[in-house]
Parts: sequence; structure tokens; C-alpha cells
Amino acid sequence: MTNQHDTSQERVAALMALLDVARTVSSELNLKKLLRKIVHAAVEVLDATTGSLLIWDPATDELVFAVAEEAMGKSLEQQRMPADKGIAGWVFTHCEPIIVGDVQQDPRFFGEIEEDFHTTSLIAVPLMTPAEKIGVVEVLNKRSGERFNQQDMDLLSALAGQAAIAIVNARLYQELEDEKNRILAVESEAHKRLARDLHDGPAQTLAAIIMNIEFIRTLLKRDPAQVPQELDKLQETATKALAQVRNTLFELRPVILETRGLQAALESYVERLRSTEGMTIHLDVRSLDERLPAKLEHVCFAIVQEAVGNIKKHAKAKQVWIGVERRAKDLVLGIRDDGRGFDVEAVEKQCDQRGSLGLLNMKERAELVGGRLTIESSPGHGTLVSLIAPLGDTAKERRKGTGPLDYRKPASSQERRKGTGPLLSSSG
Repeated sequence: MTNQHDTSQERVAALMALLDVARTVSSELNLKKLLRKIVHAAVEVLDATTGSLLIWDPATDELVFAVAEEAMGKSLEQQRMPADKGIAGWVFTHCEPIIVGDVQQDPRFFGEIEEDFHTTSLIAVPLMTPAEKIGVVEVLNKRSGERFNQQDMDLLSALAGQAAIAIVNARLYQELEDEKNRILAVESEAHKRLARDLHDGPAQTLAAIIMNIEFIRTLLKRDPAQVPQELDKLQETATKALAQVRNTLFELRPVILETRGLQAALESYVERLRSTEGMTIHLDVRSLDERLPAKLEHVCFAIVQEAVGNIKKHAKAKQVWIGVERRAKDLVLGIRDDGRGFDVEAVEKQCDQRGSLGLLNMKERAELVGGRLTIESSPGHGTLVSLIAPLGDTAKERRKGTGPLDYRKPASSQERRKGTGPLLSSSG
């Protein structure tokens, strides 16, 4: 009778501890802290010596030791093992808990993992939700020296169920935080770019207008005959300032993109660039006789803006070629310049340190529409930015006999002057 009473008390105490642990775990949103709390709670609830938690990496199909209690040695953390190897691999693959009384003699024991701790017995349960497999939590060696039993398995399985939900929530929270930080960084970059464009464009032109007005006032007293000529110059400068402001507004929100589509927006954009920039800009649009999906149009236009902005800022180019073609199953977009080029790999590695998000923004936008963006460049040989984005199986090919854009064959000098032919070769 006493033994039954003691057992019941132990079970109630374990369940109360489990309830307390569930509250603690469910309130933790920091993923690293959460994983450590899960392992520590599992060890405490089962009165064990130590424990570990392995997370599945789907990219490599491996289990990674995300947490190892101090008794196992910190060196174990971040070690990897195939997801189907070892006792943990068996638990993960079969989605079943297991108790092993003599680990060293178990045929599933994976001896390639280096650890200083001697494991005699363990209990391992899968971390999973109805929607996904997450990993495995292991608890090793009872402090009492006894073997783990069914009650231990029930307790650890209940804890693992709560822990899996908490891990999913923490991951979602982390993703939201990362996305929020990314949006803030992009917004900050956009504000900096707008301030730079206003400073280098309209602000400078307006300063020139003010100086011209002061000069004209002086001429009214000293040489009135020169005033009409200076007023003509002033009007020309003011017209330029207005064009710059309109271009800035257009880039912030190209209404024509929403109302008339990508081709009309690109034609308007290039026309504005030709009136304000010192570059020769060629535009070749093929087979866009029908509207594209709205998201794809916005992504394509944003990539063109980003690429042209980089050209204006860095390339010192004399000519720019913009080409877009709708094919049977995809859309091909390219922006090429004859500027000074750059080392793509080096710049991509330094994006964070340089505080530049341009290349990253273009690639992220391409991913939004399931596309693939590539950047080809080298010092002294210009740059080619190209996007291939899927249209879907129902899209029809519209060619009109113009032939496909050739992104590799260099255009001839005559074709470059006319703005025709294979415009987007990086080697041209």
C-alpha cells in the first residue's frame, strides 16, 4: 500500500513539474534559450544526469546537436550525424520514442560522434507536430542508477509535444523579427537613396535657379538688355528641376505601371531617363501585347529601377540596354551597361559591411515571383543583370517573327548604335 501511495505521489509531483515546465517553455520566444530550457526541463523532470536536443537540418538531411547539457561537454554542440543513423536517427526516422537500457550494446549506436560522457541508458523521443518533424530530445542516465520506465517515456513524450509547438512558435516569431528588420533596412535604404537623389538632383538645380535670380536682379540695374536671355536660361533650368522632381515621383510610384502595364511603364521610364541622364539608353520590348501578372510587373520594374540606379551611381556607363521578352513559359529581363564593371563575388560578400542592399533586394524580388536573377560582371567589362521568371504552363508564346533575345552573343557596333539585335550580352 505504501509503495502504491509513494508511486502516486511521485507521479503527481512529476505531472505538476511537467505543467510548470510547459508554462515556462510556451512563454519563451528566443529559440536558443528555448532549446536549452527544453533540455534542462527534460533532465529535471526525469531526474536524469544529462540530456541533449538534436534539430533536423533538411538541407543536408542531418541531425545537429543544438543543445548538449554541460555534463556531456559543450564540444558536442553543432556536431552532425546522418538523420537515419544512431539511436536518435532511428527515433527521428520512425517517429517513435524508445528506451535503451545498454546504449553501448545497442546495434543502432552511432560511435562516430565524439563525446566525453559515458552513456549507459537513455530515453529518446521525437520532436514533431502533425505538420512537421523537428528533431529528437534525449535524456541520459538516471541519477538513481535505475533504468528509464514507461512513466518516464510518457512524461518525456508529453514534454516533447509541448516543446515542439513552442519551437514552431519561436521559429515563426524569429522569422517575423527577421522580416521586420529586413523591411526596416530596406526602408532606411530607400530613404537614404531618396535623400541622395533629391540632394544631387532637384536641390542642386533649385540652388542654381536661386543664384540665377540674384544674377538677373543685378542685370536689371546694370545691363537690362541681357535679362531676356538670362530669363530663357532660368526657364530652362526650372524646367529641368521640374523634370527631376517628376522623375523622382515616378520612381516612387509609377502609376502608369498599374494602369497600362510593364511595357508602357518602361517606355515612359526610359523616355524620362533620356531627358535627364547623360547616357544613351536602348529599350527592346518583345511580345508584351498582353498584361503580365501584377506582381511580376512590379518586380520586373523594381529590378530595372534598382539596376539603372546602380549604373548611374557606380558604373560611369555611356550606354545602357534594357531588354524584356515574353516567351512560351517564362519572362526574360535583362539590363546591360558598358561601364567599368565590378567583382561580383567580392561585392556580394561585402554587402552587409558596405551597407548596400541593392544586389540583395534584386535577388529577393526575383524569388518573390519564383524567378532566378543572375549578375555577370568583371572590372572593365560592364555588367549584365538578367532575370528569368516563370509565367506558368498556360502562357502562350508571342514572337511576331522578331527572333529571341540573345543574351550571350555580343551586339555589333551598328546594332548598338540602332539599339537593336542581341542587346544584353555582358561581353559586348
